[in-house]
Parts: sequence; C-alpha cells; structure tokens
Amino acid sequence: MNPGQKKPYKTYRVGGRSFPIYMSYDEQMKECYPMYPDFETKPEYSRDGRPFATAEQETCPFGKPRIDGDPSPSDCGGCGWFYRERTTYDPIGICMCDLRRRA
Repeated sequence: MNPGQKKPYKTYRVGGRSFPIYMSYDEQMKECYPMYPDFETKPEYSRDGRPFATAEQETCPFGKPRIDGDPSPSDCGGCGWFYRERTTYDPIGICMCDLRRRA
C-alpha cells in the first residue's frame, strides 16, 4: 500500500466475501501494481470450506485443464476447478476441487 492511501484501488466480491485491493509502488521498477491477497501463505476459505485463490497462483497437484485433452494449467486461472463469480477475467476466485475443500 502506498503511504497515505486510504481507499482501495478496487474491491472484488466472491463467495460472499469482499477483498479490497490496494496499490503498491515498486521503487526499483518505478511502477504501481495491485496487491492481491496471498492465499498460498495465508489461506482463506468460503463458508462451505472451499479455498479462495488468485488467477496468477501456481496451480496445485490437483489442477486440471479447462478442456479435456489440453495441457495441464500452469496457474489457477487456467485450471478447470477455478470458479470466477462475476466475469471470465476476475483475478480472485474459488477452487471448486473437492480434494482441496476443508471440512
């Protein structure tokens, strides 16, 4: 988050939750970029125990292609289990794989 930034850049709603996204500034690159939640190091789950994920996360061992016969996905956004609630471009979604669901 940039010093003094009070309002989120954008808020994504998925699975009954809201995720405010703030912009961060990279001094070396001289660019701002959105800071998405890190669900790999700090997992969060929907009410029914399904893990939230970002489209850019590296796919897990249970990843499957969206279309049979396609190569395995390299990230969650390309995985057949990744559910985007509003648009096909949502960066935050829910993993619908039953093997990753918690009780």
